[in-house]
Amino acid sequence: MTNKVLFLEMGHVLGTLGLFLMLVIARLAHVAYEPQQTTADRLTSLLARRVIDGIAAIGWVADHLPAPSALHDAAHVLQRAR
Repeated sequence: MTNKVLFLEMGHVLGTLGLFLMLVIARLAHVAYEPQQTTADRLTSLLARRVIDGIAAIGWVADHLPAPSALHDAAHVLQRAR
């Protein structure tokens, strides 16, 4: 028997995560922005909007993280400076 290690490409994992988060937003958008009649509807709508805001924050952070090659280059420059 051989021990096979599960190898996942980071690009595929992030792409799948992004698609999943888009589906979550699509499901929550109707709940978040439909007219609310009761207090429970208002609370559900508020929570759905906060989840959408949280997903947007995750996307913002992912967009503003430096690329791995940029981190490697910066570390290399810092080592040369020493």
